[in-house]
Amino acid sequence: MGLSKPEPRLRIGLQVKSVLVLTVVVLAVTIVGGWLYYAATRDILRSADHSHANNLIDSLSVAAASGLTEGNRESLQLLATGLLDRADVHYVRILNRNGDTVAVAERVSPDAGRLTLAARPVSLSYEAPKGTRFLEIGRPVVVSPGHKRNEVLAGAVRLVLDTRKTTNILADVRREITILAATIVLCVLPLGALLVWRVIVLPIRRLMKATRQLAEGDFSTRVETCRNDEIGELAGSFDIMVEKLNASYRRLRLANESLERKVAERTDELERANQRLRREMADKEDFLRAVSHDLNAPLRNIAGMATMICMKYRDELPEEVIARLQRIQSNVDAETELIGELLELSRIGTRLERRRMVDFDRLFRSLRDSFEYELKAKGIILEIGEEMPRLYVEHNRMRQVFQNLIDNAIKYMNGRTNGMIRIGYDRTDRMHRFSVTDNGPGIAPSDHERIFQVFRRATSTGVAGKGVGLAMVKSVAANYDGQVWVESEPGAGAKFYVSLSVESTVEPSADPDRTPDSGRQIRPLERAQLTITS
Repeated sequence: MGLSKPEPRLRIGLQVKSVLVLTVVVLAVTIVGGWLYYAATRDILRSADHSHANNLIDSLSVAAASGLTEGNRESLQLLATGLLDRADVHYVRILNRNGDTVAVAERVSPDAGRLTLAARPVSLSYEAPKGTRFLEIGRPVVVSPGHKRNEVLAGAVRLVLDTRKTTNILADVRREITILAATIVLCVLPLGALLVWRVIVLPIRRLMKATRQLAEGDFSTRVETCRNDEIGELAGSFDIMVEKLNASYRRLRLANESLERKVAERTDELERANQRLRREMADKEDFLRAVSHDLNAPLRNIAGMATMICMKYRDELPEEVIARLQRIQSNVDAETELIGELLELSRIGTRLERRRMVDFDRLFRSLRDSFEYELKAKGIILEIGEEMPRLYVEHNRMRQVFQNLIDNAIKYMNGRTNGMIRIGYDRTDRMHRFSVTDNGPGIAPSDHERIFQVFRRATSTGVAGKGVGLAMVKSVAANYDGQVWVESEPGAGAKFYVSLSVESTVEPSADPDRTPDSGRQIRPLERAQLTITS
């Protein structure tokens, strides 16, 4: 299948991007400056409103002091009504020291409606904006009958000032700032576009034209510019690069001619090495088959003779002799099985099986079913972790790997109660890592390396075995660029790890000229080639 052509993307030129960046910068500066100006104006106007309100209510509290002391409601009402003559006063209320209203005056307008003031203590001095249009302010009225230390609370005054004039001024300021920002941006756009074209875009286009000519093989192209800025330095560097490329091209052409000759010679050497390696692999297979046959034939004869003697002379021979003959038969069976396992171990790296996608969750559940009798007989629980992967591997080899690990964990429990085996999985960027954990007797640190060697087993185990299973596990993991190791302490159980590289467990893309196993079958030859090349 051919590669699909990528969909065209919207192309935005450097000039447009530069103008947009310049516009954004100018607009940001204008907005920030306008906002600062607006904030300063707002603070000044609001400060003026608060200062005016404080002066006005201070005057009102002084004027209302005598009326509150004498209880003259008529004078207080005249005072409140008179304040409404000021255009910015919207509401006036005078309270006695009990909080009762003794005088009130309010300007009612269609657009403002009637105001409602919240109940506050008479002794409280406060300022509270009411929306964006009004400012409420209150002061206690204190009188001094004789001495300043004998001040007495006579009442309180409340004012509501109309601040709509300030709001309108701020609205005008915002509108002027917006118009100014838009005018600045509209003036900057054409000027910025022209400057960007002349200063940046045009020299870069000349450099792009020269680059295309260089890509087509024209080593005589040069960029003509007299600028002393970064673009001028870039153009000068481009000219120097063209000269160096021209010289390198001439040297490369001479080197290619020499390299072609060496490649032809090395190809002949590699072909001869591959042929020799194929012959050696074939000889090894023949040797293994011959050894297996030559070893198995005498063993089969011994087993046959022992069986024949037992069958023919069972009644005439002592029980001790019959037992020894049966031991010979069992030893022959063990040796035959050992030869088969060694033969299979030798084939792991050279005779690879066909790969397919393997669901490891299903594989582990199948193994648990296979060991169901042993697990129940020894009271062992086998747990399988969640989220097991699906990998492109050899199914039978993977089954052998984890069958050996689980079988070892079961055998080495040594009659322990509450046995537990758990299969786990996690992944890093480069490796799939499986683990088989048990709570058995554990393994001494001195045996962590030797147990993965053929015929080497942990010391003082008291369990029969051949010492081949873990060596097979190690060989299979090596075929997938992985490794095997164990973490254990005596009496603390053991945790075996099997890691497989992500790259070697990915299904290859469909290729009509390549079978799924062809690349893996030649792997020993590839290693030989790398050795010869180095």
